[in-house]
Amino acid sequence: MKKYTASTELIEKLLSYGFEEDTVTTYPGHAARLKDGPYDPNHMKRHFRLPGTREQILFDYINIKLPTGESRSHLSEEELNSLITYCQLSSADRKSLKEQGYKALSISDLVSKMDRHPEIYSNVFYKRAFIKFNELMTMNPE
Repeated sequence: MKKYTASTELIEKLLSYGFEEDTVTTYPGHAARLKDGPYDPNHMKRHFRLPGTREQILFDYINIKLPTGESRSHLSEEELNSLITYCQLSSADRKSLKEQGYKALSISDLVSKMDRHPEIYSNVFYKRAFIKFNELMTMNPE
């Protein structure tokens, strides 16, 4: 399975799903270095946010800081789709999922549980997460 690190490839994926780069505001020194040369995750920070939400992803050098405060050095394809799904859900749905113990990277776990036991997961916020995740998986069948 594909692994994503803080890289140009992951940046292109985030931008394709509606995230916007906000490095100029958050890390102006690092943004200035981007103008002088290519992106080097070992020496530069980046900042991405999803408009209309408070969700943001930070590349703290080689570490990927998630909206939940967790930090990772890489993401699997499934984790990336979970993260994007989580960020694109409404704040009310994110709050409800969080109250039920689901975090940004655990949406794929929720979806697999819903496939096995749909009667247990009858709340609307579960269904919206399920639909959004499956839409992403259909767009990216990797």
